[in-house]
Amino acid sequence: AVAQRLEVYTALDYADIIEHLVDHWKIGELTGLSSEAEKEQEYLCRLPTRFRKLAERSMNKKKDEVPVKESFSWIFDRKA
Repeated sequence: AVAQRLEVYTALDYADIIEHLVDHWKIGELTGLSSEAEKEQEYLCRLPTRFRKLAERSMNKKKDEVPVKESFSWIFDRKA
């Protein structure tokens, strides 16, 4: 949540990573799969789009929220 709020690492980054891996591993091109594996293939191939939609909704929702500072003991109670 903190990384998302600070925009260091967002759901859009996750979508990009998943899309890269699905393309790199050619998940969408696999053939001869069982019906269960085909369902999972479809799920994985749609995941980047789903993450992007969720990220956009989240970003639009967060525009109106007041940020809350969190303290982290492992960085000397620094607020982030």
